[in-house]
Amino acid sequence: MKNQDHKNKYQLLVLIDLTKKSYTALKNAINLAKVMRGTIEVFHVSPPADVVKYENQLSAMRAISEIHTTTEKKLQDLILEISEEENVAITYKFTFGNVKNEIHNYIQKTNPDIVVIGKREKKIINFLEDGVTKFLLKKHSGIIMIAGNERTIQSNSNISLGFYNNNNNVIDKNTIQFVKDLHEQPRKPIKFFSIRKRSAAEKAKLTISRIKTACNLMNAVEYEFEESPYSINGLTTYVSKNNVELLCMGRFSDTKGWLNRLINRKSSMGNVIEKLNISLLVTGGK
Repeated sequence: MKNQDHKNKYQLLVLIDLTKKSYTALKNAINLAKVMRGTIEVFHVSPPADVVKYENQLSAMRAISEIHTTTEKKLQDLILEISEEENVAITYKFTFGNVKNEIHNYIQKTNPDIVVIGKREKKIINFLEDGVTKFLLKKHSGIIMIAGNERTIQSNSNISLGFYNNNNNVIDKNTIQFVKDLHEQPRKPIKFFSIRKRSAAEKAKLTISRIKTACNLMNAVEYEFEESPYSINGLTTYVSKNNVELLCMGRFSDTKGWLNRLINRKSSMGNVIEKLNISLLVTGGK
């Protein structure tokens, strides 16, 4: 991590779109930052769609000015409300442009330790199909937290932490360090969830063992599910019933070819994200 100072160790960048989900995402980010000794920055991009409809340049400039003022007021109100409520300092920045491009450029520029985004409402089609979340998972190799809508992470240094081991997960060194920092003062056991695949059973055990050893976890609990078309449904339901507040998940390795993608569809990262109602932290690495 960039800043190893005891006071501010992690930099969190919260992407918001000024909806209710943004408020929830920011609350989750703040509580995580309190536990992780982190700083909070908010970033918002206004798409130019409302401006380009004006053919007259003067009208377009006036519209840009009005949108700028309105957006800044909304951001200030949101941040002021949460800052006073949580007693934390929050910086913010917003711009106009293509949402995905601006987000990518800003992440490249600021290099945050954790990018936080709210979860979108479930749709008939895959909500990750063309959205910002899928874009981030593809383009950004760092840690991403997708904030849950139904349960807010608590900031009492006693987070109930779970880890989903998918056999194909890619675990990098920052994952180990993050778990260690997040579980620095353990009071609750980390819960490991995995779907058993005979062909990858040893790899799954080695992954869990590696994390346990590196983090000196003496009170971890493991839950193993049989592989089936309903494995993810059962796993996500069990995660919620066990009151896990934050589920960590390593990056899924790429599967090549249409047949592999079809076979792995039911356990895809998008499927896990869609079904979870708690915050999910996708660890770094590709």
